[in-house]
Amino acid sequence: MKKILVILLAFSLLANAFLWSRFKGNRQESSEVKKVDYPFLARRIFAENPNDIIVNFVPLRRELSEYIASQPEKIGVSFEYLPTGLGIGINDRESFFRASLVKVPGVMSAYKLIEEGKLSKDEQLTLEEYHLDSTYGTLWQRGTGATLSVEEAITFTLVESDNTAYEVLNERINGILLADIGKEQNIDDVYDYLDIPRDNEGLTQEITPRNYSSILRSLFFSAYLTYEDSNEVLEILTQTTYDKGISRPLPDDVKVAHKFGIHNIESEEKFAVHSDCGIVYLPLRPYILCVMVASGNQESTSQYMQDISQKIFNFVKAANTAK
Repeated sequence: MKKILVILLAFSLLANAFLWSRFKGNRQESSEVKKVDYPFLARRIFAENPNDIIVNFVPLRRELSEYIASQPEKIGVSFEYLPTGLGIGINDRESFFRASLVKVPGVMSAYKLIEEGKLSKDEQLTLEEYHLDSTYGTLWQRGTGATLSVEEAITFTLVESDNTAYEVLNERINGILLADIGKEQNIDDVYDYLDIPRDNEGLTQEITPRNYSSILRSLFFSAYLTYEDSNEVLEILTQTTYDKGISRPLPDDVKVAHKFGIHNIESEEKFAVHSDCGIVYLPLRPYILCVMVASGNQESTSQYMQDISQKIFNFVKAANTAK
């Protein structure tokens, strides 16, 4: 009898070892399984590390809501955890002046024309007097008659938020699109594609944090441009010189592809805004964060953006890590 039990035990151990090896093999092949066996299901649900599926954002929502409610300015926040699509919106449907945030869809329109063969990165653009704008960027220093390529104009526009580069690029794009004088057909086209509404007059002067997040999402999922071009736009956005917003409190090794928008001209106080929107590439846990503040005070608004960014980063990084 004892001999039989020993044999059965040995057989059980061998069977368990075999099953464990098969399980490990299945785990390693999970990326292939999700592509072949379940082509109509979201790949998000096949994540190999369950810690990356964060589902309870209630504590974070409470913390952010209390923080935003305690500030005197109107603050809008849109946060989306990209592995699942879940997120938090606080005043995320409120409209804010777009400022330089509009430069991202403007550049996306340029890439779309490049993909269609209607524009080339090597095409040379010439600066005219009316293009020169010293508010943001350094390109204006080259002066009237200076030339630069479309590719250079794109880089200046996204990295420095250069107004001069955007003006000359914007003019060229709308010329190709045969836009009426004063119309931004390039922005309209991107907004229409992403189902972002315009105001009652058909203008795009304001945008909500929620809607701007859809622009970033379209790049992350390559919904409007090709893989190569979407990736290139996001890579350039990681090189931005602006460091007073959502990226400032984060570790240097965490890349952030973001764009800021500032408008603080005293004579146009109703359009006052400080915003910063981007994708935070926390390993295995990337997320979109868009913060807009209706204020012209850069010191206080920068602090709001940094505080909100820090709270979200700390939560996402630590969530579900305790065993």
